[in-house]
Amino acid sequence: MMLTLINDVGVDDCGEGVSLTNREKVSLLRQQHPSMQAIRIAETLNISRERVRQLLTEAGLPTYFRKHYGWCELCGSPMPATRKSYCSKECRTKAKRITFQCDYCGQDKVLIQAAYNAQKRRGYKHMYCSIKCRNWGKWALRDAPH
Repeated sequence: MMLTLINDVGVDDCGEGVSLTNREKVSLLRQQHPSMQAIRIAETLNISRERVRQLLTEAGLPTYFRKHYGWCELCGSPMPATRKSYCSKECRTKAKRITFQCDYCGQDKVLIQAAYNAQKRRGYKHMYCSIKCRNWGKWALRDAPH
């Protein structure tokens, strides 16, 4: 498999019968495959990973690439390894809030989505912004003609 990778990449020969040095092969592999790990380059060329690192450092090429864990669902920034859907606590907080309108006073209220869903699941027909509005709203519904 390593031999086919060398031939596929084209670092084994340059077509004119001139053999490339390991230094040239390493830099060529890095330029053609920027996210290839140093250990994979080393296995391809049958040299040590440390030697690959040294050659990349001498050539001024990057020796390490961070793994990509996806994108934040809210802001689209890169995701750290410790997160699953959102890049930060702030993004998660923004995403997991819902805005509804109070059924009594008409004021907008922001609520945690889980609490809103729980109230709907329990069969609440009306949503209120405060206890005061809830009490007034129940009396208004009670006194309304059916």
